[in-house]
Amino acid sequence: MHRVSVLLLMALALGCGVSEVTVEIRGGDGNLVRLDANDLEFGRNRLVEAGTFIFPEIKRGTYSVGVVAGTYQERQSIEVTSAPISGVEPYSLVFQVPAGSNTASERVGTILFASSKTNIINWDLFTVRADGSGLTQLTTGPEFEQHPTWSPNGKSILFTRGEVMTNIDIYVMGEDGSDPRQLTEHPERDNLPAWSPDGSQIAFVSQRDGDVAVWVMDADGRNKRKLVKGRDPAWSPDGSQIVFVSGQFGDSDEIYLIRPDGTDRRQLTENKKFDWFPAWSPSGDRLVFCSERFGGQELIVSTAAGEGQTRVTIAEKTYEHEPVWSPDGKALTFSGKMDGNYEIYVVDTSGFDLIDEESPLVVPINLTNLTNSADRDDKSPSWRSF
Repeated sequence: MHRVSVLLLMALALGCGVSEVTVEIRGGDGNLVRLDANDLEFGRNRLVEAGTFIFPEIKRGTYSVGVVAGTYQERQSIEVTSAPISGVEPYSLVFQVPAGSNTASERVGTILFASSKTNIINWDLFTVRADGSGLTQLTTGPEFEQHPTWSPNGKSILFTRGEVMTNIDIYVMGEDGSDPRQLTEHPERDNLPAWSPDGSQIAFVSQRDGDVAVWVMDADGRNKRKLVKGRDPAWSPDGSQIVFVSGQFGDSDEIYLIRPDGTDRRQLTENKKFDWFPAWSPSGDRLVFCSERFGGQELIVSTAAGEGQTRVTIAEKTYEHEPVWSPDGKALTFSGKMDGNYEIYVVDTSGFDLIDEESPLVVPINLTNLTNSADRDDKSPSWRSF
């Protein structure tokens, strides 16, 4: 009798019913959205149509689910308690995608990038229309021109020039490649320049005092000052913060925020894997960056505070890095290595899913290769609105 009572108590404690989580995505403007439900079911981070998704037999625990669609991003958590004694205990999450936030991205404007032949390395700067037309070469000559970026008004270009084995400095020139002017001159390398949103200052990376660090100078090259140990700086659209990468404050490269006066440094990522190349959305409410936490280099989007981090490129053996946002905030351009050399791609912010086992790789239909050259590497895109 005692044994029967013990078994009955155990059955009551464990329960014979199940917990079930329903995720509902409303809206979406008729386009695909990204549903990251990997917490609920391994491998369920995929592009889907808006609708209802049921996840049965969920064990006790806390689960996080995210949705990315155009300019919309949200992540919610749910606490599942012990399974019921019998039947089904329902749990639900509802995501409401605002009307108009997931309409098709406007592939307009001009994308600036650096390119080199793969067999004879000589980096030059090019532009291409966001629809893939109008490829134009801006620079020629023996020196390497790399890391270009449009000025806030789109009329000037910051870039680096020099020889990799000797020295690299920062230059500025007109939008058509005219009137190049040197802004830095130092025996150590200065690279990865980034404009402030009002065009009055430039953040850049330098080793001029021995550290790999972010420095800030006036737009004419004057008043250089060291900001923080790190690299890959990018100004927020309102100019109040600079996002950057550093491995100086922990065991791996992580993403941080800091104010332009050097105060209020905050860490946004912490996963013991490398996170690189952060970029702000046009509205300043989100970030995109690349990460090695999934094996290759995948793209992650998050809030500006680093919350709700959601992987949007699902491909284990490819490399996606140096991402930047489209002017309307609904697409990303990046330098990607899918099957061979690096090229410039454009994809919606909800990203793409790629089945790596297919050979040759089948490029997803929502992923556009803008440069599509078999004998060149194309890197460091920058996107202006016209």
